Amino acid sequence: MTTPKTIRVSPHKCIGCLNCELGCAMRDWGEFFPSPPKINLVFFKDGGGVPVTCFQCDNAPCLAVCQTGALARDESGVIASDPRRCVGCGACAAVCPFGNVVYDRKGKRVLKCDQCGGEPRCVKACPSGALKYEDDTDAVKARREAFARALKAAGELS
Repeated sequence: MTTPKTIRVSPHKCIGCLNCELGCAMRDWGEFFPSPPKINLVFFKDGGGVPVTCFQCDNAPCLAVCQTGALARDESGVIASDPRRCVGCGACAAVCPFGNVVYDRKGKRVLKCDQCGGEPRCVKACPSGALKYEDDTDAVKARREAFARALKAAGELS
C-alpha cells in the first residue's frame, strides 16, 4: 500500500468560487453543469462556504453496507465506485454519516470522491489554497500545528 493521501480542507481560505466543483464535474462527466460533482461547496446564510467531500473513512459504513462489491478500497486506501457492479440500492448514501456519498438516481451512479486516481482535479482547480492533497501524516501535522498556534495566541490574550 502506498502512503495514504488525503484532501485537506482549509475552510478559512475558501473564496466560494466553485472551481472545485467545476474541476470535478469536468473530469468525471466532461461537462460542468448540470453534471453533479463529487465535491460540494456548502454555503452558509451568514456568509462563507466550505468544500466537503468523502473522508475515505477507515471504518467506512458505505463500504460495509455495499453487498455487491461496487464500492471497494484500492491499494492507496481510496474507496472507489464500480458502476458495473452497482445495483442502485442507495444503501451507501443512506449510511454515510456526513452526506458525502450520493446516489444519483437520474444518472444511475454513485457520486463519491475517488481522489481522481491520485490527482484530484478539485485541488488543482482551487485558486486560494483551500484544498491541498497531501500525505495523511502531513495533514495531521498541519492541523496539530494550527491548533497549537491558536492555543498559543489564546494564551497571549489572557
